Order: sequence, then structure tokens, then C-alpha cells
Amino acid sequence: MKTTLNYLKRFTAVTLALLFVSVAVFADGETTEVYLSGTTNTAAGDFVVTGTDAVYHFQGQEYNVYNVYYDDPSHNMKIAVLDEGNCKSYIAYANGYWFMYNCTRDGFGVRKSMFKSATIRDGFDAEEFHDQTILVKSRKIEKDQAVGLIASYLPKLQG
Repeated sequence: MKTTLNYLKRFTAVTLALLFVSVAVFADGETTEVYLSGTTNTAAGDFVVTGTDAVYHFQGQEYNVYNVYYDDPSHNMKIAVLDEGNCKSYIAYANGYWFMYNCTRDGFGVRKSMFKSATIRDGFDAEEFHDQTILVKSRKIEKDQAVGLIASYLPKLQG
């Protein structure tokens, strides 16, 4: 009798655990697998990048979207990745800003920026933008390295 009761308790505990995990995974409807993680050496703190099922449309192209979560949630953003060509295009964006990263003959770095307002633009450091035009002096860069560089360096733009 005691053995049957122990099996029943174990079965119930495992069933409840599976129920809670499956509800948490499917609650928001997005993929929450961790793609990579790292640190920024800024006030934003450490970051975690997760994949999503979302698609970002820009100039007739479809970009895959990754969420970037920081210790300081005010820095959270998304990175859209175009998986075509030798050097993929990347767009880092949040509610008030948009930065495009890609390769030139000089290397990989930030190329363009757009801001919702002048007030938001003034919150970013133009000198740091210039410094980040070349993050890696290579014309080819792997997607995970590029996403990690963007997630690490973009918070340094915010003054």
C-alpha cells in the first residue's frame, strides 16, 4: 500500500510539473529558446537573446526577429536578421529608434540610424556611433557573432 501511494505521489508531481511547464511555454505564443547570452559592460548589464516566430518586413525583404532582454529592461530591443547574401543585414530596433548594421569593404558595424523624435536622438552618443561603424574588420561575419556584437555594443550608444 505504501509503495502504491509513493508511485501515485510521484506520478501526480510529474504530471503537475509537465502541465505548468507546457502552459508557461505556450502562454505567449512565441518561441522562447535562448539563442545566446552575454554582457555589455554598461548599465544595461547582462543580456539574453531569444528566438521568435515573428517576421520584420523592410524594403520587400523578410527578416527573422530575435528578442534581446537586458538586466535593465529599459534597454530591451529586437534584432531583425536578413539571412541572405555574404554579409547579412541586421536591424536593431525598439519603440523610439532603429539602427542598421551590415558589412562594407572596411568591416562590420552600424551604418544607419533613425529616431522617432529629436529628444530620443539626443539620448544617443554620436561619437560612440562613429566608433561603432567598424566593430569587426572582416567582410564576413557569422550570425551569432553579429547578434552578440549588436546586443553588447548598442547599449553603449545610449548616453
